[in-house]
Amino acid sequence: MTQNEYNLKGIVFDKDGTLFDYAQVWAEVLSEAVTTAFAEMGKNKGKHKRAQQAMLRLMGIDDGGNTLAKGLVFTHKKRIIFKRYLLYCIRYRIPVIKTFRVYHQNIKNSEMLVSERLKELDFTMQQQLFTKLKENGYRIGIITNDTESSSQVFLSLMGLDHMVDFLSTRDSKYHKKPHPQAFEAFCSRFSLCASEVAMVGDTETDMKMAKKAKAGYTVAVLSGSNDRKLLRRFADVVYKDVSYLSDDARLFPST
Repeated sequence: MTQNEYNLKGIVFDKDGTLFDYAQVWAEVLSEAVTTAFAEMGKNKGKHKRAQQAMLRLMGIDDGGNTLAKGLVFTHKKRIIFKRYLLYCIRYRIPVIKTFRVYHQNIKNSEMLVSERLKELDFTMQQQLFTKLKENGYRIGIITNDTESSSQVFLSLMGLDHMVDFLSTRDSKYHKKPHPQAFEAFCSRFSLCASEVAMVGDTETDMKMAKKAKAGYTVAVLSGSNDRKLLRRFADVVYKDVSYLSDDARLFPST
């Protein structure tokens, strides 16, 4: 069996929840952002504790620091996000606009905390995977809804930046996922057909982008939304995390 039988020449990854376990990096950051936001609004007394915990669960992190598949960070459907956030604010009697603004400002200010968290983690597995992909001639792309500056920090601290051929972020000119425009731009830049490109992601949004783009191979990982039942509907294969890609016969056919 040779690589030409599957004809895969490119691979596109989501970032958060795909290249690394979402909760490992973001649980502490989101918790800090929620706590700080409530403190700045003067709502950090004991009676507001339940509201803080509920907001963290709404975002997608449970009380034990694990991901929740229905968290807002794992969906990009604006109508659903707005509805669930509005209902939360009404239930816990907190100001809708002010809470949203303060929370997001604290997320933007969390780059230092994210950097420190990343420095504590071992990304040898991801580095070995990317090295193997490059050695087998793959073009590697990252399509994320994170900002460009944050994405660059992540990739640099993970030791992957020099192996990434294409990066699409929130700041790029392309439409956001699940629109396939960024995927199509990756294919166009390296003269690849969509059928020659694999997509790896952790959310329904990633899988829908792959489907719309007609990707040649779709891989879902459970290190983000952890919604196996949903992801199985869209993906060709579902893995626990990206470490399993190194032994994937479609990506690396035995000779």
